[in-house]
Amino acid sequence: MRFSDGLTVEAAATWLPDTTQSAYALVADGVLDPDGPEAAGVVEVPVSYATSAPDMAVSAGRKALALAGVDATDIGLLLHNWIWHQGHDFWSPAHYVADRVGASAAIPFGIQQMCHAGAMALHTAAAYLTADPSLSTALITTADRFDPAGFDRWLGDYQVAYGDGGTAAVLGRSGRGLRLVAHAVLAAPEMESMYRGADAFSPAPLAHGRPIDVRRTKRAFLEAGGMARFAKTGPEAVRTVVLQALSEAGLAPDDPRIRCVALPRLGPKVLELMYLPAVQELLVVEPVRLGARTGHLGCGDLFANLADLGARDRLAPDEYALVLTGGGGFTWSCLVVQQVGDGWGAGR
Repeated sequence: MRFSDGLTVEAAATWLPDTTQSAYALVADGVLDPDGPEAAGVVEVPVSYATSAPDMAVSAGRKALALAGVDATDIGLLLHNWIWHQGHDFWSPAHYVADRVGASAAIPFGIQQMCHAGAMALHTAAAYLTADPSLSTALITTADRFDPAGFDRWLGDYQVAYGDGGTAAVLGRSGRGLRLVAHAVLAAPEMESMYRGADAFSPAPLAHGRPIDVRRTKRAFLEAGGMARFAKTGPEAVRTVVLQALSEAGLAPDDPRIRCVALPRLGPKVLELMYLPAVQELLVVEPVRLGARTGHLGCGDLFANLADLGARDRLAPDEYALVLTGGGGFTWSCLVVQQVGDGWGAGR
């Protein structure tokens, strides 16, 4: 999808709790193996002991609105996204976020697409803004809190550590911030069983065990021959979305205006398997890894990366960045953005 020229990410923000868990302290305590921090690609991750996931989304949303200089009452569309429990079993967290942010005129809804949900929400919001000229501004939020009562952030999955936090992005037509240029998306639904494994369908959450054991479903996927297929399908999909996004953006892979490519906040082995082959084959820029002190923020990786790109002078005016994202199911995408003017300022 090539976006219309007027659409911009007017601000993106990350809100992280002040408390953290050190990967190396957990090694010293015998919780993690000595190679655990390197395998996950983290030094530490933020951990929320009290703030709920939706409240982190509210804080990120307020921060993004302030950076963009946008009043919450001007938001016409609010998309909230998550991959894990939002604090209640039968409700709409998107409406909660809209109410607490003050987006009283917004139509709120959520998108569920595992860790690609944030990217799909951006795609959806951009399509809404393109189709409806009366819609001026959209707010996208993500948030997750991986409490040990139901999710082991360190040992529940392979080669990834999950960090708590909220992210947000304001999309509009002001022409300030990061211009949305193109977004290529590709799915391989035949890979959905990686996170289902051989388990039967359960009648209620956590019926298969507490905490969530992603390793169990991945072992079943491996035993069924899925990993061999995934090792071929994943890199090919990433290569496809990179080439498609560049084509839609009207950019050659070696265009000197492409400053960087931001990778998902995953462990090195996952990146080396799925993302780096295409990046190293097609692009001349160095990939940027930004998750050493956040870990994987679920579907918030995209907006956390955009927040860093926009706030830390990584892009000069008119320079481009590519942002890669993927999520279980499986879906992959490549977003192309261009810096317009100055960034929107740094800050936690």
